[in-house]
Amino acid sequence: MLKKLTFILILTFFSIANSQQLINQNENDEPIEIYADNGIEWHKNDKKYLALGNAKAISGSLTLTSEIIEAYYEEKSDSQMDVKLVKAHKNVKISDDKMKIVGGRSAEYDLKKDFFSIIGDKITLFSDSDELKSNKKMEYWRKKEVAIATGKAVAKKKNEFVIRADKLVWYLKKIEKKINVKKILGFNNVSIETNNEVAFSDKALYNKETEICKLFGNVKLKKGDSFLIGDYAEVDLKKGISKLLPAPGQSKHNENRVKALIDKEGVSSDESN
Repeated sequence: MLKKLTFILILTFFSIANSQQLINQNENDEPIEIYADNGIEWHKNDKKYLALGNAKAISGSLTLTSEIIEAYYEEKSDSQMDVKLVKAHKNVKISDDKMKIVGGRSAEYDLKKDFFSIIGDKITLFSDSDELKSNKKMEYWRKKEVAIATGKAVAKKKNEFVIRADKLVWYLKKIEKKINVKKILGFNNVSIETNNEVAFSDKALYNKETEICKLFGNVKLKKGDSFLIGDYAEVDLKKGISKLLPAPGQSKHNENRVKALIDKEGVSSDESN
């Protein structure tokens, strides 16, 4: 009888608050609040709370929303519950100040590492005028300020460039509650498209401060039907200047280090630099 009465009192309290709420502490001593429209279940044997229906977890500037949220905890010696892992299922959305991630099918948040792993085929991270997309998986390390997209990854900067690769790594920087992209690394099947040309390579490094993108391995710079081919290139996205150069450490006397394939009236010719 006591157990049943307690259950009724909890529902009545939450009904007054117009939401279901659970409060705990994370590694940064920030409170964690979990809400749900259709109730919160306490699974004692599994040491978890289950939030159902339009569920939301909030910790400081971070908000996680989904249809279902599971919060796994550990019991401390003083009987307190320390939430270690949060899982989200269906329609996952994450916001952190003015940065947000949408399109996730499922996600896991490791509170100790401050790390998200998001699964889905239409995941997009928005930050100011930048976008990072993945059709497979995205990782977000909050403390390290790093986002990693794998699968068919695409990075866009509005009206400036599009970078595609099998894996893209964003290095972020928080400035006045805005999370901006500081650096981008691309790995495998890299392509960079600007208003003037398309560049291809095995690896790429973009620096936002200089707005220069460095390309490494099997480099091709394409404009129209003409190509520049080599092992290393620098593309100045601000000035619109591309340079095909000897790879760092390569002998300057290598006559085949750079090649141009220039289309002229339908006829291609080779020129070595």
